[in-house]
Amino acid sequence: MAAFIEHPRLTAESVEARAYQIEAVADCLGAPTLLVLPTALGKTPIEWMVIAERLHTVGGRALIIAPTNALVNQHFVDLKAVIKKQKSDDSIVSITGSIDWRKRQKRWALAEIIVATPHVIRNDVNRGSIDLSDVTILVADEAHHSTGKHSSAEVGDLYLQFADNPLIMGATASPGSTREQVEEVCNRLGLKRIHSRSAENALLSPYAAGLQVNEVFVDVDDGLKLMAAPLQMWLEHLVDQLRRLGYHVHSGRATSSQLNETRGRIQGAIVKGEGLAYNAARQCAQAQRLLNLIGYLLSQGVAASREYLSRVKNSGENGDKGASAFFNDSRITQLFENLKESPELHEKVGKTVNLVLDQLESDPESRAIIFAHFRDTVDEIVRRLEESGRAKPERFVGQTSRDGSTGMTQKAQIEGLQRFREGKCNVLVATSVGEEGLDVPKADLVVFYEPVGSEIRTIQRRGRTGRHRAGTVHVLIARDTRDEGARASALFREKRMKQAIDKVRRKMGRPADDNPVELLKSFKVRQNGIIGSAHAFMMSEMERLAPELGEQTSRVITTVEGQLPDSNINETNDDKKGKKYQNVPSRLRPRGQTGLDSFPSSAPTPTIKDEQESADNIDDQDLDLNENLAKMAVRAAEDIVQALTTDAVDPLAHEADIPCRIVIDHRELNTSIAATLRLQGVDVDVKTLAIGDFQIGDRVVVERKRVRDFVDSLLDGRLLEQAHRLIGAAPRPLLLIEGGGLFTQRAVHNNALMGALATLTIDLGLPVVTTRDGEETARFLIIAARREQALLGALTKEARERMKFGDEIKQSNPWFENQIPGGSGLDEKTTIDAAESVIDSGLQTDQKVILDASKEGILDHRDKQQKQTNKLYLLESLPNIGPTTAKRLLDHFKSIEALTQADETELCQVTGIGPASARTILEVLRG
Repeated sequence: MAAFIEHPRLTAESVEARAYQIEAVADCLGAPTLLVLPTALGKTPIEWMVIAERLHTVGGRALIIAPTNALVNQHFVDLKAVIKKQKSDDSIVSITGSIDWRKRQKRWALAEIIVATPHVIRNDVNRGSIDLSDVTILVADEAHHSTGKHSSAEVGDLYLQFADNPLIMGATASPGSTREQVEEVCNRLGLKRIHSRSAENALLSPYAAGLQVNEVFVDVDDGLKLMAAPLQMWLEHLVDQLRRLGYHVHSGRATSSQLNETRGRIQGAIVKGEGLAYNAARQCAQAQRLLNLIGYLLSQGVAASREYLSRVKNSGENGDKGASAFFNDSRITQLFENLKESPELHEKVGKTVNLVLDQLESDPESRAIIFAHFRDTVDEIVRRLEESGRAKPERFVGQTSRDGSTGMTQKAQIEGLQRFREGKCNVLVATSVGEEGLDVPKADLVVFYEPVGSEIRTIQRRGRTGRHRAGTVHVLIARDTRDEGARASALFREKRMKQAIDKVRRKMGRPADDNPVELLKSFKVRQNGIIGSAHAFMMSEMERLAPELGEQTSRVITTVEGQLPDSNINETNDDKKGKKYQNVPSRLRPRGQTGLDSFPSSAPTPTIKDEQESADNIDDQDLDLNENLAKMAVRAAEDIVQALTTDAVDPLAHEADIPCRIVIDHRELNTSIAATLRLQGVDVDVKTLAIGDFQIGDRVVVERKRVRDFVDSLLDGRLLEQAHRLIGAAPRPLLLIEGGGLFTQRAVHNNALMGALATLTIDLGLPVVTTRDGEETARFLIIAARREQALLGALTKEARERMKFGDEIKQSNPWFENQIPGGSGLDEKTTIDAAESVIDSGLQTDQKVILDASKEGILDHRDKQQKQTNKLYLLESLPNIGPTTAKRLLDHFKSIEALTQADETELCQVTGIGPASARTILEVLRG
């Protein structure tokens, strides 16, 4: 039998008693709190209980702000049914922008509980028509909006400034994907703690309806590809021009984020007074519009593209010169005319209609919600569904009327939602206005016409189903379009959001003086006719629902259309409880935390066989590292060939047993690597190394660079000098690059990075190894040290003599003589004797001279070629100068400096340069 909350300000049996909600109420009453719960798991009842208790114990007024009129009305209707009124019927009111501010002032004066849109509250407070001083509880619903200049954030600022006894509660399912976003929400609302629970939490899982997310891939119509092809060529031409001017530094297909970076560089150039930057700004804006248009054609279809071009046209008519120039281009004008006459070609529309009709056929009483970005797409889907005769669609868009598309008034929105709830219509086709907060109990199906890159919008859209029973979400993805990137971005950001919430929550901590028993004393729970303490009920439920170790299931299951789901999706709880979870304690611990099972026990000493199996397991885990080690070992193959061909035992077979010693530079003590090495039993010797960060034995010196350090060294020209010094410091030097994202750095082109790596490894012979983080670096150093010491132990006397000779040859090089402190050369006789001893050993091979000091070096030649190319690119960026003319100018004047000092007459001597072109060139070069 269900249990219900009893409270002096709540109507009987209006709020079901749930332990996780009671727990959240105690937190929200104890301190300003950000409540983060999954959609459909009851944030609103928690808001009711917090409001009721605050009004009961403190008095004053309660204010709820919600971002949309539809959500304001939903809260208003619910509160009238749940909260006991102590005054007249006007004690609970809703306030929106459609009401005159004088009437709003009168409503505020009579009300105890006010539900409003945030911009109305902000405007009225600034106007002085309402006073926040007696508001004792502010509830910011959909609190993720409380950032920047959003009215929700500004209401938070005003409330903290004017309220006499403030308490704020923020509620959302998606506060943001980064720590900075979550912290900004908390700072703007003055929140001191975060109460966050996932749907997999033991207290929530009994109330969480299942949610099946199905990714549906559709092919792009050939007609749409033909429309997009000339636009793609136009875009590539613009991007290539920007790249030649040095503003666009990325290779490959342009993306929106890359063009945003390009626009930032152009703006910086304009500030510096660069004349070419103004035209580049126009080209960049055109490229961004083209990129958007191509995306809408391929991923949305005809209706969306037509609506986008209509907006561009209106912007041009309203004074936007860039938009006007773009739309008046004959290619765009012709495309717009074709789109106006063309039927919808994209398969997404037909697929959407079929998914909805299939749902209604399987369950005629079910409801469906379709989300689309553009109103024209909404209108097209509504028209198709009406033509089917089997669906009753309802159009749901914002209030603004524009571009021939009629908006919906607040009254029309509320009436449409009510018809959907009552079943008078069974399909709601909505734009983003329908994404947030709306509670539609019987929405069994949600269709995303397009994936959205925002994790907040994805969670909000998905949350419109699975609220009271299992639901299905279909996400339509056009193949080989930006849809695929948007879907991947949303999934990544959603995963990162959970990590961001945890980081901020741990940073905030919990107040030490919390007393939930006192905070919950006004709440009772009635169950089976017995009334008891809400706190006692919460504790008993926590004990009853405590999970077995390792038991956890996901509420959201994602599949791809045409692929079978995982075999354990339909697994029962009994099946899961019967499973044996392997290594459960380490699986449940936070990453990097050491448990008791990590320390030696009193078990019998392992045998050699056990240790060998353990070493094999380590090798299996580090295959990627051993590949690099194998490459390093090739360089020592000649030295150990005699040892490996004997009958002796393989010296590397038990390398895990070899104690190792690593010398680290004192500057590395601030990193976690030294601690990790010591934790693994390595003998760490801290010294001041002249070159390198780590030294293994007498032969190996390792220089560690983070990705950012590596890029900086390349940009400021220090990389090659540092590499030469490293090569001269030891017989076996090695460069280790730590961290991810080497080839996603914005400061340098990928080709430059690859060229630098090729120079280091091929031209200089310097091995380069990459690791993910400090922990992986430490693991690599340990394995390298053990292998190095094992290899040295396996060398014969002859091999050690040859290795000594190699070291002496390196030290006898005059360059090393100057670079290595304390280095000393060898006389000619010693060098000749050592060389003859190697020849006598039979291991000397035919050698060819690979360097000739009398000839120009390869790197010098490449450098000259690159400088020549850069000069040509610079000249080609001048007005009316093509590749041929640029080469003639450079051949004639030899340098850019000489060109800038030339006069008009000298310029005209170059073939292809007339007086007009000469004057234009001089104007650009001399400002």
